[in-house]
Amino acid sequence: MTTEFRDLLDRSVLINLDDILVYNRTLDEHIVHLLVVLDHLRLAKYKANLDKCEFAKQELEYLGHFVTPKDIHPLADKIQAIVDWPEPRCATDVRSFMGLAGYYQRFVESYSKVAAPLSGRQSPKFRLVSKRVAFSSN
Repeated sequence: MTTEFRDLLDRSVLINLDDILVYNRTLDEHIVHLLVVLDHLRLAKYKANLDKCEFAKQELEYLGHFVTPKDIHPLADKIQAIVDWPEPRCATDVRSFMGLAGYYQRFVESYSKVAAPLSGRQSPKFRLVSKRVAFSSN
């Protein structure tokens, strides 16, 4: 679907699989871009399910984030999933956790320093010897 919208991508449209997000600074711009998007859908012979459509929203959840005109932050349940993640037992577990946590790194100040103790433990050669060894960021 991105091919049909390439002229609008990252200007007023974001696409993830079959979800289309139209964003603008003003309602007038938004209406114009919605009409353009609907025209693109019609020309490509795509159909939108009206029951799944929401128009002119100031706040919304999108791809695990809560988006407002002033801010973007991760949803609370996504943060809780990181907090509740089970203790890693092997390098694969560490990589899985780092992948999840890394997705939200833009929201963590000095993420690379916070993540550094785990980064070196992603190698398959690394074995967790003790379950209760504290990681130090020093």
